[in-house]
Amino acid sequence: MSNVYLIGIDIGSSYTKVSAYDSVGFSVGAASRDTHPSQPSPGVAEYDSEDILHAVYDCIKNILIEANISPTDIAAVCLDGIQSGLVGLDQNCDPSMPYSSTLDLRYSPYLDAILESHHDLIRTKTGSGQPTYLAKMIWLRSEFPEIYKRTKKFVTISGYLIAKLAGLGIDDVFMDNTYLWITGLSNSEKYIWDDELCAEFEIPSSYLPRIVKSTDIVGGISAEAARYTGLKVGTPLVAGLADQAAGFVGSGLAKAGRLADNAGTYPLIGMSTDAFHADLKYQMSEVLPSVIPGLWTPTSYIIGGGLTHHWFVENFAKQEETEADISGDDIYQILDAKAEKLCAGSEGVLFIPHLGGRACPNNSDFRGAWQGFTWSHTVEHFYRSILESIAFDQYIRYKAMIETFPDTKIEEVVAYGGGSKSALWNQIKADVMGLPYVCLGRDDISALGNSILAGYAVGLFDNLVSSVEQFVKPAERYEPNMEAHHVYQEYIEIYREMLTNSESTFAALSQLTGKQKN
Repeated sequence: MSNVYLIGIDIGSSYTKVSAYDSVGFSVGAASRDTHPSQPSPGVAEYDSEDILHAVYDCIKNILIEANISPTDIAAVCLDGIQSGLVGLDQNCDPSMPYSSTLDLRYSPYLDAILESHHDLIRTKTGSGQPTYLAKMIWLRSEFPEIYKRTKKFVTISGYLIAKLAGLGIDDVFMDNTYLWITGLSNSEKYIWDDELCAEFEIPSSYLPRIVKSTDIVGGISAEAARYTGLKVGTPLVAGLADQAAGFVGSGLAKAGRLADNAGTYPLIGMSTDAFHADLKYQMSEVLPSVIPGLWTPTSYIIGGGLTHHWFVENFAKQEETEADISGDDIYQILDAKAEKLCAGSEGVLFIPHLGGRACPNNSDFRGAWQGFTWSHTVEHFYRSILESIAFDQYIRYKAMIETFPDTKIEEVVAYGGGSKSALWNQIKADVMGLPYVCLGRDDISALGNSILAGYAVGLFDNLVSSVEQFVKPAERYEPNMEAHHVYQEYIEIYREMLTNSESTFAALSQLTGKQKN
């Protein structure tokens, strides 16, 4: 299989990344481009879909040139995209609106109203209490009726991009299985649109794209896309998957009984299981369809939790920033070194990490908060409390997940994402969870998952699980300190009460600030 390459495209919330791999999972080239959203005012975030498309074009072209890869040696292309938003397409498959993800909070009142009236019905059918796709459609219908009227289909960002790469017509655009949970309009267990939900919210089925499997080949590179990218016309395009699903493939969640921790922009835990159960009791698990039919990935996340580190450094770590400039060390390593000297619990400082609202369970009023600090606490106490609070939150949601899926047994956690480079945070999480943390030996997990899926779709790989195990090897293992684990159990109970007791405060603040805006 020499000189056979696969291209994986990862559309994240901040960057577009493209990677090329050979047939044994070795990266032979990578390129990225900044595709941050425009955020002209608080709560508004819009992506230029055509800008993302041209970022994909440019990155593919750069890789082919810099890695000296012949277009005829590319076996397939696969793409993942941000899972929680939508873009409208007109009759010509051109965007009728900017791409809108959950960072764009203007739809939140509609989401709250939907969940207040139909939460159990939606969660039972879709497996999720996060009907973002539906809420954004109703928001557009109510506040931007001209956009809604000229839109023919509402699709994911990956659906738009592949439509353009393949030159698909409006009736051929699609959504793959791994996005269904976020729509609020599907029967996810059966992989179909749900007539009852569509009727209940008066959403015509004509607005919805066809549903395909992640491994389906949905077309080939068009002549126009070939001119922009340098790829060969007809190069197979695989339907692809949502970004978190790509990470799950790359981290080995392709068989039941595995747990992964993605320490990224949206910190999450995901568990693979062969059972579909809607979490009606705790409302903390969103059940994502796996790329493998009959396998499910209950997942729980924090909105923008990974952004909190960057926000904290920009606003509170000026001294450490100066130290980093002088020493040349990474500022997060400097903060880790200081925070590591503190005992478990940050000497009584607790933090609520839901600066963008709480997702699992949903409460858009939630924001951030510190409690327990005195004049003696310093930057490192506040920093460590951020690391610990995210771990506390994940532990609470993990325990709810295990109760919902009692037959799934977990022995260790696989960690990936930018935050997994922090030895301190990995150890804190291992101590909090009481489980070993195994960090993967590479940071291109989503793009790798794309390439593995692409190779599987065109027959280069016979088995997804064995391919992942062949390509991804553990790099470091963190065993839990059970003494610290027992200490953290007491902090977790206080943290749990802190969340409950803060609900009324955040609701009142939301109401007050809403009045001030009006």
